[in-house]
Amino acid sequence: MTSTSADDAPRGVSFLYDLNRLNVAVSRAKALAVVVMSEQLLDAAVRTPEQLRQVNALCRLVEMASVLG
Repeated sequence: MTSTSADDAPRGVSFLYDLNRLNVAVSRAKALAVVVMSEQLLDAAVRTPEQLRQVNALCRLVEMASVLG
């Protein structure tokens, strides 16, 4: 699930920001899940409404983590 920016994602924005992939990665953790990300991931060029929803979900995750942290 790694990429420095959306432009660097070899399979594109839709694959990188797929909510099911993030859900599986976090929910499979046995004790702790740590999400580390580059701020560049929040600045992605989107081409479809679905991609916009995906990027917005990541932005919301960051927002909620900031409130809790």
